[in-house]
Amino acid sequence: MSAQVEVWRVITPEGTFETDLETLKQWIAEGCVLPTDKVSKGSLNWIDAGRVPMLRSAFSGQTVAVATALAEPVPTEIELVDNRTVEFPVAFPVEPTDSQSTSLPPAVATSSPSVCQNHPSASPHYVCRACDGHFCKSCPRFVSKIPICPACGDLCKLFQEEKSKAARQEFQSSGFGLGDLGRALRYPLQHKVALISGAALYGFLMLAGFRGAIVAYVILFACISHVISQVAWGRLHRSFLPDLSSFSFWDDLAVPLGLGIGITIVTCGPVIVLFLALLFGVFSLGPSTSSQLATENSEAQTSQLNEEDLSVLMDPEADAKKLEEANNKLNATRPGSVISQEAEKSRREQNDPAANLKLLLPYLGAGIAILLLFLVGLAWGVFYYPMALTVAGYTQSFGSVINPLVGLDTIRRMGGTYFKAFGMVLALQIAGFILSFIVALVTAPFALPFVGNLPARFIDGSVTFYFNLVIACLLGLSLYKCADRLGISVD
Repeated sequence: MSAQVEVWRVITPEGTFETDLETLKQWIAEGCVLPTDKVSKGSLNWIDAGRVPMLRSAFSGQTVAVATALAEPVPTEIELVDNRTVEFPVAFPVEPTDSQSTSLPPAVATSSPSVCQNHPSASPHYVCRACDGHFCKSCPRFVSKIPICPACGDLCKLFQEEKSKAARQEFQSSGFGLGDLGRALRYPLQHKVALISGAALYGFLMLAGFRGAIVAYVILFACISHVISQVAWGRLHRSFLPDLSSFSFWDDLAVPLGLGIGITIVTCGPVIVLFLALLFGVFSLGPSTSSQLATENSEAQTSQLNEEDLSVLMDPEADAKKLEEANNKLNATRPGSVISQEAEKSRREQNDPAANLKLLLPYLGAGIAILLLFLVGLAWGVFYYPMALTVAGYTQSFGSVINPLVGLDTIRRMGGTYFKAFGMVLALQIAGFILSFIVALVTAPFALPFVGNLPARFIDGSVTFYFNLVIACLLGLSLYKCADRLGISVD
């Protein structure tokens, strides 16, 4: 939209004048300009004022008489843009008769954009990009098959395309909210055959063991990424099943599998690293064995006899005090003395709560630290999982999926929209879990030995397939509403 003020020209019986759009509407409201007067926007062609769509609202506020001679003109002063004043003849409104109403200009007779402004009985097929006039197929002039507006001479566009484009722009700028949640819940139901076949295939594959589950997850991630990318581009009515008419091992199998692995790595990575660290002894729940052995060895060394003690024991003229100390060390090395010392130490520890607490503190502190790390990793996985799906959907890149900086930057650009989407996704996941639990309870009597509850597993797979499609559509809608901030080219 131009920042300059649009100049309008109007021809009345008093002369030709230039003004802006708001002043022109004011003249129309005051009766100074009639529907039969000629107007022009900028350098466009002259047309009747009553046929200009932008002026219809001004004309609708008054009743225009065709026979202006029946009304006596009353002079009124109007200040023009060049600071000159002129008296316009203003007609008092006269109620038109039935015969007069048929002679009104088409734009005054009807202001509905759903009909041709020249032929009210015909639906519009073209719309002018300059004056916004609506015309049927027979109204425009054609130059090399290009429709030209009969009113202003500018180019015309297809009415339905412009209407759809305006509806998409209005929908995109409407903001993200609960209405999009309802739209996402209805999205899989738009393609009932594809939903039933996809859910049945996913449910059967979940019954086929580990390999079947891997294939099922590949199909699921392929559908999720397809839905997110299509909805993010504004293709809200496309099927959620990828086009398998030209199957490609890389595009239809390897890429979805890689995206699923990348999502698992970036969301569950901290928990997996913590588990492996505990498994291979990088972290310990208590004091290390090496430190305990070092302490025991040092105590044993202090209680052992050295060469000086042996020389004192063998010297008959040795000092009595040194001799007594050497004898005590010698007695401490005897098996009976060692057993009695250990028994006395154990008795003291049992009777001393502080000693027991001292032994437990290292284990307790390490356990709390590991628990906190586990909770942080779990919170990260829950919070980042929707964004990992989103990045996988609109980038289709393994490197972007496993790089959390891409997702965090996307969250920053989306702002509050992502947090709304995250809350809705979390609610959908909880609803799916509750529904699966109810299905398991209802189908519990059908559980078989060694194979488990097959009906519950099949129904749970179908429910999981549906809810993941809803989540994918919801995330795609959040991207679509933020397309201008993310640089996504929508249809």
